[in-house]
Amino acid sequence: MAHEHDHDRNHAYEHQHDHNHNHGPDCVCGCHDHDHNHEHTHDHEHDHGNSHDHGYVEAFEQEWGSFELEAHMHEQAATVSMNIHPRDGREISFSDLVNVMQSIAQAAENSGGIVGHIKGFARQGDDFAHASVTSADLAPAIEGDKALSFGAEATVQLVAIVLLIDQADLLAICKETLVF
Repeated sequence: MAHEHDHDRNHAYEHQHDHNHNHGPDCVCGCHDHDHNHEHTHDHEHDHGNSHDHGYVEAFEQEWGSFELEAHMHEQAATVSMNIHPRDGREISFSDLVNVMQSIAQAAENSGGIVGHIKGFARQGDDFAHASVTSADLAPAIEGDKALSFGAEATVQLVAIVLLIDQADLLAICKETLVF
């Protein structure tokens, strides 16, 4: 299913400046007053005819759990959002999730893509961890409890944003790497 979003933004700015310059008796300009009234009006119209294609939404079951994926294009970037649901009695470590993120980055770059951002988040009760990958060659940035393991009651999400790759290719990469 494809959705088209158009954004019309009209910006009007009016700037009025009154300048009174009073020069003293030693002024070489002739000891007179200058009054300047400047009126500036700027009208800007922006038509953002960006196409947001929400063409792929898939749900999968695996031995360890289930997940939903949504892929779409925004400008030149493919984006895949993932919700991960471990099965009852199954624990997944946050470090395994980070490994999946790094695998997505490596596979995307091997396919000619440029990683914009891959974000991962897990929360279970009061415990949370967040990771960010911006390149297959760089270490991920991690906040929170990186030793966290999460189960069925956890909220786990990944988002991969990759430039110069098709959404179907990024979706396939994400599906292949979501193995715990």
